[in-house]
Amino acid sequence: MMPIFIKKIIEWITDKTLDKLPSFFKRKKCDKNDIHILFVDDEDFAIIDNLKEARWSVEKINDLHNIEDDCVKRAKIIFVDYKGVGKTFSEKEQGIGIIKSLKNTYGSSKRIILYSGHNRFSLQDDIKAADNYLAKNSDTYEFIKMIQDEVKKIK
Repeated sequence: MMPIFIKKIIEWITDKTLDKLPSFFKRKKCDKNDIHILFVDDEDFAIIDNLKEARWSVEKINDLHNIEDDCVKRAKIIFVDYKGVGKTFSEKEQGIGIIKSLKNTYGSSKRIILYSGHNRFSLQDDIKAADNYLAKNSDTYEFIKMIQDEVKKIK
């Protein structure tokens, strides 16, 4: 005969009582439509269309002027280009300036990815400002893999 507390645990696991489980037992459902992705890039970029065709929720802006824009608030993952954006935040740092502002404002609730098409640039310690880095000429599957990995890290 099975003890009553084990029966209760088994009941909790069934679909009928899943909503009665404490929230820390519930698995976060991450559907690609629930994960909003923002690209901050001054150039058009084929990956964005490829991700949209793969049914990811993607938005692109040419630059970021307000750290509290709705598109920023909505996004869980933000890809920031290294050059050509963020001059209102920092003429010298550009994209790194945006990343620092985003991390300062939103902390670990958003994942910020630095990406660039420049073959030669000096990141030194600045790369540590971003949560991750990806080359702009990476294939679509590499962007998707990065997105999937970063979603797991959102707090």
